[in-house]
Amino acid sequence: MKKIKPTIVVFGCTGMVGTEVMRQLSSCDCLVRGVLRNPERPYPVRTGTDLWNITYVSADLSSSGQLKEACIGADALFLLTATSPNQVEQEVNIIDAARQSGVKRIVKLSAPIVQPPAKVEVSQWHRKIDDYLSRSIDEFCCLRPHSFMQNWERNTFTIQCFGKIYGALGDAQRNYIDCRDVATVAVNYLLATEELKCRSVILAGPQAITNVEMAAKLSLVTGSKIEYVDITPDELFSQLTGKAKLPGWLARHIIELDDLAIRVPEPDSDTITDLILRKPRVMDEYLQESRHLFKRKSVWKSLF
Repeated sequence: MKKIKPTIVVFGCTGMVGTEVMRQLSSCDCLVRGVLRNPERPYPVRTGTDLWNITYVSADLSSSGQLKEACIGADALFLLTATSPNQVEQEVNIIDAARQSGVKRIVKLSAPIVQPPAKVEVSQWHRKIDDYLSRSIDEFCCLRPHSFMQNWERNTFTIQCFGKIYGALGDAQRNYIDCRDVATVAVNYLLATEELKCRSVILAGPQAITNVEMAAKLSLVTGSKIEYVDITPDELFSQLTGKAKLPGWLARHIIELDDLAIRVPEPDSDTITDLILRKPRVMDEYLQESRHLFKRKSVWKSLF
């Protein structure tokens, strides 16, 4: 009897991790259905005769009917939506739709569990979703990375124009993981032939790095002097909301992550070698590949 290929639904398919999940699944023996919030959004991975197994649907994350249609016939689901104050409501809606559609497995991109007195509001959102997931789906796994290497792309403006990194991290270290390695873990769990036993998995990259060390690494790959400027949390909040125009909740999140790393040392070695069956990418690899994003620009040119 011919084996039926599994169908994997990917929410967040246009995001940093979701796009890579789609790309990796495209070369696997499965059917992949990416869910777009905006039907006009460009496809993160192209479709065509050479990629026979990739399709897309669009769905409003507040519409239970559209979400159930997106999940029809799926065997497993990758759960990821944009970080926002609506995240709990939207991901709970997806979990409900998946359960009602008969989805047996959910792999969720979550966040580290934060213990008091440290506080990270976004982690509290994830905790609520994770708890709901555990009550709703028998087979699930929550992936918990600390921070992505690709998040450094948020700092491109100040690095390109002023050669400076601003933060409130002091000399504490942060652990970074490449989103491609996170996607590999997710894909392996989505396609596992055995029942998932791990309900919660900490994903740590190969090293913990200070912002001063990051400035030195960026200086090396860009050929320009990059400096880390340590400021107070209040000063950083003012910069993020005033000059960078970030919403208050996102500015607070960035500051809370720095504070968490100060209070609770992050891992200084990886936890994923056994999960991806190879050594994870190191920060220097990512920076070498992405150095064009951080190259210094003439301030005069940037004004025109």
